[in-house]
Amino acid sequence: MSSVINQKLDIDHFSSFLKDVRQDMRIFFVFIFITFSLVIEAKQLKVDVSATGAILINADTGVILFEKEGHRRLYPASTTKVATLLYALERTLDRLDEVAIATADSVRTVHASRRQAPGSGEPSYRLEPEGTNIGLKIGEEMSLRALLYGLILRSGNDAANVIAEHISGSIPRFMEEFNLFLLSLGLKNTHFSNPHGLFHPEHYTTVHDMAKLTQIALKNSSFREVFGTVRYPRPKTNKQEESIFVNTNRLLKPGRNYYAKAIGGKTGYIFHAGHTFIGAAEHEGRTLITVLFQAPKSENNFQDAVKLFEAAFSQEKVIRTLFAKGYDRFTQNIQGARDPLSAVLQEDLVIEYYPAEEPVCNVTIEWNGALSLPIVKGDCVGQLYLVGADQQLIRSVPLFAANTLEKTFFVRAAEVLSSPSLKGAYLFLAIALTLIFVVFRKRVKKSNKIL
Repeated sequence: MSSVINQKLDIDHFSSFLKDVRQDMRIFFVFIFITFSLVIEAKQLKVDVSATGAILINADTGVILFEKEGHRRLYPASTTKVATLLYALERTLDRLDEVAIATADSVRTVHASRRQAPGSGEPSYRLEPEGTNIGLKIGEEMSLRALLYGLILRSGNDAANVIAEHISGSIPRFMEEFNLFLLSLGLKNTHFSNPHGLFHPEHYTTVHDMAKLTQIALKNSSFREVFGTVRYPRPKTNKQEESIFVNTNRLLKPGRNYYAKAIGGKTGYIFHAGHTFIGAAEHEGRTLITVLFQAPKSENNFQDAVKLFEAAFSQEKVIRTLFAKGYDRFTQNIQGARDPLSAVLQEDLVIEYYPAEEPVCNVTIEWNGALSLPIVKGDCVGQLYLVGADQQLIRSVPLFAANTLEKTFFVRAAEVLSSPSLKGAYLFLAIALTLIFVVFRKRVKKSNKIL
């Protein structure tokens, strides 16, 4: 969109148009030459949730439909494992059948009071017997693939440690690399001290950051598969017989909390964090993500997640015409023309959205280079661009001349007089006039002498 000419927009009937738009769409225009903002006032969903922090976003666009304490730092508990899953897949996607071995350091447990005591010397990743584990034994061998399912479905803290140690050689090294990865995703209010989510004062995030992470993660097909699996066969190992991992997300399983539109999720709980939840649901091609932190009961999170999803999915799509063909006109002064150029659309500029996802857009007009005369009615003279707040092009429509513009008489005359073909004639005429003048003066002087 280069070579945009700084020319203030002139839209015919703008007053009545803006009045109608404000009434129907609550849109406000700010004109800055020919680039202006189209701000549609989104109507956030009105839902009561029990969680301290809550958010609902569109997984495709990142648009926020509902937010409560979105940027407040809270403890994520086992929803940490959603980030661990994504990072592990980023590092090992092509080698998930590798076998990892549970070491003494990765599966050792100590009582919570000792682990959390200041100066205890116990690392943040140390396990607690009260925590959720898949029961790995020292020296037990299991594939990374099975460990990842155990991580999410059974919420295995020991699985998280074994995965981390296998990927980076040590759990502390894994955490250094893990936090750099999270920072690279733009999660500026997130810092994790361990790969599983057991309490540590420096292990925190926000519902906004975790929603953003889940949005990125859902683009990974392997992540979606693990995230949405209900049951997975735990393979027989060198230490234990085969069993079954069952997902703790009740939205995916038959029962009073079952939700048919759910496509995945992860629960969490520790005393300092309360009950936490990350979930995703899909309906008619639209995917939404919710994050709920610090709820009093797990039941609250399942109920509130469904309320948020249903409040959004029940909204009907709105279709609005922002600029109408043949009605809205845009003008541009053209050098050498008596009247300004008037441009119109030959198709409506229409936007579709759900009420809770009304966008903030910029509209820019780019005229076709240095417009020159003559311009014939119907000529394409520019483009009107509708761009989202994230600078992504939403739609563009061409602008066409609504009137014919010719060069004025004086412009044509000036062009003729400045024509290169006339320069020789001008020179000859100037020389001839000079000679005539010189001869005339000599004759006048001679006549004066005779008299």
